[in-house]
Amino acid sequence: MKKQVNFKKMTEGQALYSLGVRAIEKNGKKGINLPIPGKPGESLFIEASDEKPGAIVASDRKQDRVKGSKKTRCSDCGCAVWISPSTQGMLKRYPDVPVICIACMMKWEQKSPPAG
Repeated sequence: MKKQVNFKKMTEGQALYSLGVRAIEKNGKKGINLPIPGKPGESLFIEASDEKPGAIVASDRKQDRVKGSKKTRCSDCGCAVWISPSTQGMLKRYPDVPVICIACMMKWEQKSPPAG
């Protein structure tokens, strides 16, 4: 049986690292590499940016929330999602940016044309 990780006692950095998220540079751009659940060896590169994001991605899993997280709703499907303290700051800075769950983000990615 897989042991549950208690994220609510962790900082955001500790929680991300425990999930396999790593800071990387890809094609000269800095960002993070996010493993795709259920697809071993596959990951999603998310470029670091100070610009306004197209969406804010949040987890719908209550057990994944970190210390200081707050509940809100996915703008697409309406499910409850948890946003971390740093994400709360991003939402205050850009209140018109939609908050979406991971499942909806994956749907968006599948619909978008390939880059390059």
